[in-house]
Amino acid sequence: MLIALGATAIVGLSLALRQKARSAKAAAETLAMHQAGQERLALRAQRLEHDLRSPIGAMAVALELLRTSDDSATQREALQVLERQVARMTSLTEQVHEFAQGLND
Repeated sequence: MLIALGATAIVGLSLALRQKARSAKAAAETLAMHQAGQERLALRAQRLEHDLRSPIGAMAVALELLRTSDDSATQREALQVLERQVARMTSLTEQVHEFAQGLND
């Protein structure tokens, strides 16, 4: 009888340890997936920063040309650059909005 109780206790302990190991493995997998997701978000944020800085730089140069140039052709070209870059920034902000909505879903 004592041996049967001991065997039952060992089997129960073994099952509990296996369940704990499965839970730990599942937690580790969940953590790894979360970290990978965070890395993807960080990479997207870096790309977004670059994508926003490029049109801002072009607009700054175009504005400087408008301030300093008396040549009407140069001013026209600077205005065209500004129009293109404003359109680009508008598109980027729409993409950011869609991305943010996807995070909230």
